Amino acid sequence: MAKYKDVEMPGDLYYFNSDNHVWLRIEEGNRVRCGIDQFGQKAAGTVAYVKIKPAGGTVTKGRALGTIEAGKYIGPVKSPVHGTILEVNQDVLSSPSLINTDSYGTGWLILIEASNLQKDIIDLKHGEEEVSAWLEADYKKYEAEGLFAEKEKE
Repeated sequence: MAKYKDVEMPGDLYYFNSDNHVWLRIEEGNRVRCGIDQFGQKAAGTVAYVKIKPAGGTVTKGRALGTIEAGKYIGPVKSPVHGTILEVNQDVLSSPSLINTDSYGTGWLILIEASNLQKDIIDLKHGEEEVSAWLEADYKKYEAEGLFAEKEKE
């Protein structure tokens, strides 16, 4: 587990080095489950709305697979792979805050059949050491630039 301050990122996942910090878990065959990592949801704030392309559609690595609206971020969520959408997490569409409360579990966004998985994951962050270094560097950058969403008042 890669950890820096209050953010944890499992080292066995792959992370797309994008502005919205998308994680990818390889499942059976070329199927990959994706979501927004804990760093991304911390930076964005409480997620209020999610829209994802429908099942059966295609996604392109680096292009939007959907959009989110959160306390400090409104914009695209970029796909970490090329492929066909197999399933969209309907629970997240109806309860977007699942991204904030369980980003690696019930807060996943989409299941994709990757068309060229091995090529697409070459440049993704993976492994505890690599993820830890990336997490610490990005955390410090966001902190210095005041990019984290402020914690909501209770």
